[in-house]
Amino acid sequence: MRYLTKTRFVLALDCLTKLYYTKNPEYADENLDDPFLESLAEGGFQVGELAKYLFCENPSVDKITLDTLDPDEAIRETNRRLLAPEVVIAEAAFCYESLLIRTDLIVKKGNRIELYEVKAKSTDEDEPGIISEKGKPGIKKAWVPYVYDVAFQKYVMVKALAARGFEVSAHLILADKNKTTTVDGLNQKFKIIKLDNGRTKIETAAGLRRVDLGDPILTIVPVDDVIERVWNEFPVPTDLDDNISFENFVRLCSDTYSNNQRLFAPIGSKCRDCQFTNSSQDNQHLKSGFLECWKEHTKYTDAVLRKNLVLELWSGKVGKRSLIRELIQKGKYLIESIDEGDICSPHAKESPAGMTPHERRMEQITRVKQGTESSYFDKQGLENEMGSWIYPLHMIDFETTMTALPFHKGRHPYEGIPFQFSHHIYEQNGKIRHAGQFLSFEPGVFPNYDFVRELKAQLENDEGTIFRYHNHENTYLNIVHSQLSHDPHPPSDKEVLLEFIEHITKSTGRSVKKWNGPRAMVDLYDLVVKYYYSPQAKGSNSIKSILPAVISDSKHLKAKYTKPVYGKGKSVHSMNFDQHVWIQQECNNDPYKTLLPLFAEYDDDRLDRSVMEFGELASGGAAMTAYNLLQFSEIPLFQREELRRGLLRYCELDTMAMVMILEAWMNWDV
Repeated sequence: MRYLTKTRFVLALDCLTKLYYTKNPEYADENLDDPFLESLAEGGFQVGELAKYLFCENPSVDKITLDTLDPDEAIRETNRRLLAPEVVIAEAAFCYESLLIRTDLIVKKGNRIELYEVKAKSTDEDEPGIISEKGKPGIKKAWVPYVYDVAFQKYVMVKALAARGFEVSAHLILADKNKTTTVDGLNQKFKIIKLDNGRTKIETAAGLRRVDLGDPILTIVPVDDVIERVWNEFPVPTDLDDNISFENFVRLCSDTYSNNQRLFAPIGSKCRDCQFTNSSQDNQHLKSGFLECWKEHTKYTDAVLRKNLVLELWSGKVGKRSLIRELIQKGKYLIESIDEGDICSPHAKESPAGMTPHERRMEQITRVKQGTESSYFDKQGLENEMGSWIYPLHMIDFETTMTALPFHKGRHPYEGIPFQFSHHIYEQNGKIRHAGQFLSFEPGVFPNYDFVRELKAQLENDEGTIFRYHNHENTYLNIVHSQLSHDPHPPSDKEVLLEFIEHITKSTGRSVKKWNGPRAMVDLYDLVVKYYYSPQAKGSNSIKSILPAVISDSKHLKAKYTKPVYGKGKSVHSMNFDQHVWIQQECNNDPYKTLLPLFAEYDDDRLDRSVMEFGELASGGAAMTAYNLLQFSEIPLFQREELRRGLLRYCELDTMAMVMILEAWMNWDV
């Protein structure tokens, strides 16, 4: 039997065609979200384990979890346990026809069963409700996967238990951002373990009881009324049919998956995130579901579809408008088929300097149509901006995390933690050096205030212009500003730290107090959008796309950084590299690919299984995961040290990338 599970049902909400590709060995699946690493980053497994303590004093001792993966065995054991007058079951199994679910938690009392779906999503009392009453009523987009997941589970349970007289009531269990933990190290009490068979589990300390966890930080949200409207009133939010009912959609998904059929859903902007592509040279024997969908809808050949698809068009700064959806609805599948009238906006705002968003899109379209590989760079526009800069220039980059279960007492779920920064200085005479850094990864240490103190110490020695890349650094300094402002036991230098933050940032939309600091950081991303476009980066403006593109354009960078000029005691000083070559042909001239894999010199049998998942630290997500992992003090010292070195090298490259972009522009020689 090919069972439609809750995971596959939610997948079908996004795209029905994916039911055919998922777990199909003929098709590539580039969804790299390893459940272990994902849980380290988001805390999903940990929240699920914590939720058990809402209904049980000691879940391990009481053995409430059904560990078997065999569906028939799980169903039999569930039915056996339901014979008891009262029972709590985790991972209970229910089957109706070809629908199969494993529930997070059920609590049975008499003939009533309470279903609890646990999510790592946050909620707070200031958030608007689940249902949108504007226009056509329905579930708000952000809530769709959560509500439809639990609605599907309740549907299966009601059908499976129809003959037994049970009443089923459904709830979501969410992390409550208004609550604070009253114990230290709550997160660390639920250690994430990778098993030999690839599965992920939570390991708790022996004898851990509910009383050890302090006041609850999870909240229970009843959703029966919402589910009734999902079942009987709201059309399913799918692009197949605007008026398909919940039950008809379940039946369609069930029949499609059970019979291994492929129904082609409409293509759209969602296709940009399709995991069933095949870009790896190692998997050329596997088919691309993405390509087959687009061939079906466009009738184009493989060769044509390898051109610049409309999905690559930069579509930023258009508000709620979806340019990609509009173009696909017009049958414009390739960038070369787009006319200027297709993307014009009567309400487009003009930029005070540099390219408008519309002009930037036209630069991309024109270069595709003309087959031009050269980049656009408004050197004069940038020089006008540079007139207001004060040397030395400071590049800063933060690594941060926010977890469902706080690491520290008195903190909220998903409260921001900036745990690392890197700092490069660019002198007016062209001299460059890695001037400073900060990293706090010791278990149990709340780093935020020390983070700002050290940042202040490194930036207060002059009034040089400070650069960030996009909004992340400004956002997190605003978070720390709020933490300081509302801390019931603030540090003695609270006002000094607040003044510093206000000096170098702009207040965000959620800030009660408003400010625009006299030394507010300059956004290098914004300069990219206004003054630079590279066909190599296509529609992406991420620093990991822009840096290789700038290197490709710059003779200056290639002449300088193909040599070992970077390191301790070298002409470009580093704090973490002894002698490094940033631009290497064997790494496709991408500095991020020059970062060495972690633990390369160690045999696997010497490594804790949790760290074996790290190949390299080359993304912000990986850095966040490494920090979260380092909070588990049981990791051997040499492995902690290797992760520390990896974090320092990666963050240093992020600020060096900013340096190289500016250096290329200042020495533009194309």
